[in-house]
Amino acid sequence: MSYILYLAFGVLPSLLWLAFYLREDAHPEPKREILLVFLFGMLATVPAIFFEIFLSDTIKSFGLGDFLTTLLVNVIAVAFIEEFVKYAAVWAREQRANHNALLDEPVDFVIYMIVSALGFAAVENLLFLLPIIQLNLAIMTTIVRAVSAILLHTLCSGMIGYYMARSYCDREHKRRLVAKGFLIASALHGVYNLFIIKSGEDLVFLMIPLTILAGMALFLFKGFGQLKKLNSVCQLKVN
Repeated sequence: MSYILYLAFGVLPSLLWLAFYLREDAHPEPKREILLVFLFGMLATVPAIFFEIFLSDTIKSFGLGDFLTTLLVNVIAVAFIEEFVKYAAVWAREQRANHNALLDEPVDFVIYMIVSALGFAAVENLLFLLPIIQLNLAIMTTIVRAVSAILLHTLCSGMIGYYMARSYCDREHKRRLVAKGFLIASALHGVYNLFIIKSGEDLVFLMIPLTILAGMALFLFKGFGQLKKLNSVCQLKVN
């Protein structure tokens, strides 16, 4: 498979999802900022790999049994780390929302988190495609990941973005709301990964990941609508 096709299959799904999500933003963010957050999301894969390997080896060393070990690895070493570095990519570029003129609407938190997730997912997709030589297998892998893994990344990060937005609208419970977003997104992400692995043994297990995707999509759809209604009443900045 040529390098051009390899890059196209790896990055195109993220770009298509990016176009879809940006259409939902009534007041589009500057293209330069979108590009930078996307690139920061791509770069976030580097520390994620190192932390995932370290935490996975640490958890496995406890000898907790196969199922519990696999669950903890997927939730803590993989899901939480990935959600954290995607958040860190947004924070690194859009840090201190109180002083950032671009973060002027609650929905902006969701948009930027999704953009970061798509940058991260693009590199992850390239890594998955790296060992694939056959064109037909590369196409199938790209399609499957576009409607599964990449979608999962956007939904999890979008959920965290939702709770970030709510935290700036409810400063009294700010830390609790952000922590809640991380906890829910990481747990769902980890359980999704666990049962995707299990589905290789029995396709019945595939129902759980599909249910998670559907539930998160519905949550984010409703949550995004709620945040749009807060535009005129939620003060993101501190005077």
